[in-house]
Amino acid sequence: MLVVGAQCEGGARLEGLEDAARGLHAVLVDPRLGGCVDRGDDSLLIGTGLGKHEVEAAVEHAAQLARDDGGALILALLGHGEGSQGASLHFVTSGKRNDSPLANVNVTSLLGDTLNHPGLNGLIAIVDTCLSGSAVPPTADVIAGRQQGDVRFSLLFAATAHESAYGMRLSTELTRLIEEGLPGAGDFLKLDADLRKRLDERIVGQQPGLSTFDGGSRVGDDLWLARNHASPFNGSLGPIAKMALRAAVRRVDANLLLSTEDEVAAWLRDNLQSTISGSWTAVQRLREVRAELEEGRKALNVVSRVFGPALTEESLRLVGVLAGLPLDFVRHEPPRTLRDIVEHSVHHGSAASGQHRVLAHVVAALAHVTGYRDHLPADVLAWAQDLELTAMVNSRLHELNHQPHGDQAPGLVLVLADEGGESVVRVDAWLLFGRAVLDSRRFPCGIGDSGLKDAMAKAVAWAMPWANIAGRRLRRIDVAAPTLVLLDHPPEEHVVRKQKLAVNYTVTTRWSGLLTPPPGASVDDMLQVGEQLLASLDDSDCCGPQWLQTEQIQTVDQLQEHLSNHAFGQHVWALTSLPESDWDFVAQELLEHTPALVWPRQKRIDDEPGIQESVGKHWQALPQQIAHAYQSYLSGSGESQDADIGPLAAVRAAWHDRDWHAFCRRRAMTVVRAPDEMTSKERA
Repeated sequence: MLVVGAQCEGGARLEGLEDAARGLHAVLVDPRLGGCVDRGDDSLLIGTGLGKHEVEAAVEHAAQLARDDGGALILALLGHGEGSQGASLHFVTSGKRNDSPLANVNVTSLLGDTLNHPGLNGLIAIVDTCLSGSAVPPTADVIAGRQQGDVRFSLLFAATAHESAYGMRLSTELTRLIEEGLPGAGDFLKLDADLRKRLDERIVGQQPGLSTFDGGSRVGDDLWLARNHASPFNGSLGPIAKMALRAAVRRVDANLLLSTEDEVAAWLRDNLQSTISGSWTAVQRLREVRAELEEGRKALNVVSRVFGPALTEESLRLVGVLAGLPLDFVRHEPPRTLRDIVEHSVHHGSAASGQHRVLAHVVAALAHVTGYRDHLPADVLAWAQDLELTAMVNSRLHELNHQPHGDQAPGLVLVLADEGGESVVRVDAWLLFGRAVLDSRRFPCGIGDSGLKDAMAKAVAWAMPWANIAGRRLRRIDVAAPTLVLLDHPPEEHVVRKQKLAVNYTVTTRWSGLLTPPPGASVDDMLQVGEQLLASLDDSDCCGPQWLQTEQIQTVDQLQEHLSNHAFGQHVWALTSLPESDWDFVAQELLEHTPALVWPRQKRIDDEPGIQESVGKHWQALPQQIAHAYQSYLSGSGESQDADIGPLAAVRAAWHDRDWHAFCRRRAMTVVRAPDEMTSKERA
């Protein structure tokens, strides 16, 4: 970096030039702002009659230092500018106005030569003189110079090629802008349209301008002038990021002291080719942490600006729950801050593939909690696109927003697994919000009915802290089971904490055949049957189930003969009475044919026309109305509260709908493992 303040003698003296040059130099070498190296006289040159050769030599030396550092050069020229209309700008370094052009620096040529300096990783030029618009190098020098256009160049000039500049307004206002920062401009201030617009608002009597070109072949950050002081989290680290950085640094060298993102970046750059004390894996982890720090900083700036004003401590707890963060982390006192949540997701939630899945889920949860339902805010969308997380964030947001019953509350899915035997050996539990999986857990079963009862009670108890932190009541529980368990152990009748499950929860019974398909069928086969059933249910002509007659289910052979004439998933089958024998085999055949079934809670139903009428009347509200009717029946209030749905308490249903189908399809697309064999990232 080099700031040159060239003063003139006598009446041509520019008031405030020295202060403007020193002020600009100060913000550029401030580690919190410009971050340039203060090289004393090699980075600040002020005087009267400096001389053309001294200035050009200083510029060449500064370019050489920038090249050695592997960075860009910032060059600021403050003083008098001269030149006739259409001619190159000359920077008055002789100390005398109207001196011979040969005595002064040809800025146009100087910039063209400097940006083509071999190995220089870009040039940022600030020219605060009269007529400074003439400083723009010819196009040929930029695109066809020594570097053949492989250059990066930004020029900010104080006035057009025909205007005077006054009072060092450009450099003074630019210094103030760097000190204050520019809200909404991101982490760094760049010579771009936003910065020029703000300068235009501050500077009167002259028209600043901007010229940029980027033909650089190097992959890296854009040219930036200074860190944006108005960026809320510019460079600072929270406790989680500090801990991650400290652990990574100690793996490299216990005596190494690195405490900021910039220090890590500098150390990695300086030790890129040299032999270092740490192992390759330790250094690689440090590189990963450095990348995580950068991603966390960028994410925090965006979400704080967009979502921060609407957040409270309680809503941040809900964000942690909806993002699937660990329970102990979310329950922490004092409550977690937005920084804590972002840093945890970045440093502890990144998948091995490098995709920030947990961070994407945090952003989706923030969008949901702050009321975004259909589309992400523009700034968040741009951030997600940069990380290629758009689809992931959108998908998670849609899952969270999917609330068909309007509950805005967690739901619990319990899958009773028999592993091909006659008794349940475990209960797999998933906690959902909408269609988003928040967490999952496995609960092994002991022997007998008491073992299943204990496992289900533990599964329900496991979900309670999540619901309490979210400030929502757990109301809906889906229980999936194989055929024998469905028939012999009605899930809604299981006793949990001394009460039947159906008393306190809306229990929906599912058949687990789409998760563990029956012999002779694959998961994909059963998912296709489910798709056909959903299409049939969507048919406007569908107004109820297909009721089977007694003679059609007397034997398994008779039932198979009947089913062979109907496509898979074409109807929801229903019975008003159970067969005299082989009910378990009959039910299995029916569920394999169509994974939704209505059957009597007892051996038979006395009022067959009445129950058929009631099921048809409430068809669009099944199975919820069956659950509500049974709940009312248990409490003894069925007739008094809602006689209309009362008859539905006499039937049971194994149901299939779009929510259950989506859950089964998602499980089919993952590796078949029990919940506690999955990593926290996979669960999220």
